[in-house]
Amino acid sequence: MLDKTAINWMAACFVLALFLLLGGYFVFYSQNSNKNDQLQHSYRINNNLWLYITEDREGNATVPITNRFYITDKINGSEDFIANKLKYQIPFLTGSGTISQVKVSDNYNIAITYSGKVSSLSDSISYSLNGQQVNAHLSYQIN
Repeated sequence: MLDKTAINWMAACFVLALFLLLGGYFVFYSQNSNKNDQLQHSYRINNNLWLYITEDREGNATVPITNRFYITDKINGSEDFIANKLKYQIPFLTGSGTISQVKVSDNYNIAITYSGKVSSLSDSISYSLNGQQVNAHLSYQIN
């Protein structure tokens, strides 16, 4: 009976240790993601929207350069300030390619032409327009 209790406690401690290790990994990864991004470009799309592109060049020969693309209202400040502020936003597109065209039909529909490898993309974004939160739909043409 004593052996069975000891085995149950060891199994519980092992599972708890695995959860702590996994939790620590996710906390570390989430704090260090986008850590080394640098602002590469900012483009004015229309009176209300700007396209910001950040780039992570921390990879080596086996890790490609990663671009993160954001559409939001204008962010004033230095390149470091803008890159730091974008760290806390979710990019609508992540990949190793380039955007060649962005068309805004109205404030709620945006068409994007992209060439290159895609790591992740979203079909909608949320941004501020005159103090109001706007949700826009994104459509893609990927070459």
